[in-house]
Amino acid sequence: MIATKENIFPKKYRGRLTEGVTYDYRTNSLLWIDIIAGEVHRINATDGTNHEILKWESPTESIGAIGLTSNPDIILVCSKYGVAYGNFINSTLEYFFKYPHDESQQIRLRSNDGIIDPWGNLWIGVMNDFKIAKNEGIQPEGGLYRITPDLKFEKMIGDALISNGLGFNEKGDEFYWTDSLTFKIWKFSYDKSTNKLSNKQPLIDLKELYPDIESPEPDGFVMTEDGDIYTCIFSSGTILHVNNKGEEIERIKIDNAKRITCITTGGENNDTFYITTGHLELETNDELIPDANNESDDDLGGFLFKIETKSNLKGQKKNIWGGKI
Repeated sequence: MIATKENIFPKKYRGRLTEGVTYDYRTNSLLWIDIIAGEVHRINATDGTNHEILKWESPTESIGAIGLTSNPDIILVCSKYGVAYGNFINSTLEYFFKYPHDESQQIRLRSNDGIIDPWGNLWIGVMNDFKIAKNEGIQPEGGLYRITPDLKFEKMIGDALISNGLGFNEKGDEFYWTDSLTFKIWKFSYDKSTNKLSNKQPLIDLKELYPDIESPEPDGFVMTEDGDIYTCIFSSGTILHVNNKGEEIERIKIDNAKRITCITTGGENNDTFYITTGHLELETNDELIPDANNESDDDLGGFLFKIETKSNLKGQKKNIWGGKI
């Protein structure tokens, strides 16, 4: 399966580091973030109309993940210092939970990928902020947090490099988590009654599967009802499809887009892939990317892609935050 320039969706938008793509089946809407720009976007998932944007005004802010709530117009926005409500009715972003970080962590860390679990809890990863990573390289200061609907906080995993794509199987007794710079997706056993992860094992090793790529970092992923995973391999221009045993099924190629960041399934018949990408110049210090709307670039990073497959992908629907809104 190959996606080309013809699959760009929506046609008139290009970001810097687009991520966190989310399909809301209740409203047939598509949401995504631009991490560096500190923006959340929402459009009609069929025709790309009704484009709405929420944006942090502070230059120190970023957004790592979003989550759905019981109100389709209010979302969780996992940001630099904690979790905010994003309100599309009045175009506001407002923190309701700050991470219990000390002064140094507040400077050095930011949110990255996250999900709502089947029981309505938020699982959110943190990692080094962009300036820290640029000056020092990625340090093992990241981790994975769990925040309950009554705002109880627990660190589930520590000493991570880049906490990234994550998800549960349909039974809720297996948990999958990506630490990108280990080049692995990890599989755990999960006991909901004790909220404990155990039996950590590598599901796949991308160094083995992509021997010709210097840094094949697994990024965001989506799971299916059958336990398959579609994971974006950041520097490869591909999405890898594996089963729950880690066996490769196929690769989806995004033509002329090297930095693939996140994928989800959606559409009214659950037959569509939506994919986000990163611009090759995302590390630039400029807030705006040169030629951000120029589709003639050799690399199409920064655009979103839509692939209609005409078959039920059995992608897991996004779960809903259990907290009161």
